[in-house]
Amino acid sequence: MRLSIVIPALEESASITATLAALQPLRARGHEVIVVDGGSRDATLLIARLLADRALAAPAGRATQMNAGARKATGDALLFLHADSLLP
Repeated sequence: MRLSIVIPALEESASITATLAALQPLRARGHEVIVVDGGSRDATLLIARLLADRALAAPAGRATQMNAGARKATGDALLFLHADSLLP
């Protein structure tokens, strides 16, 4: 099974690097990480472009961003993760 991990984000430059760094082993195993930015004015989208498989912009709103990421996902299952969360 291949996961698509969708991360809605807004003004998360202070914490998203740690979140995305922790997901790199999953990316190396073929899982997909998609960050959907809701109009950040900080470096969130730039950081996401460096550390995610896809970095998209969408209108602000968690559900809107999650839906935009889900539409672009190619995995077998979706996992939605907050931009400041770390998986165990």
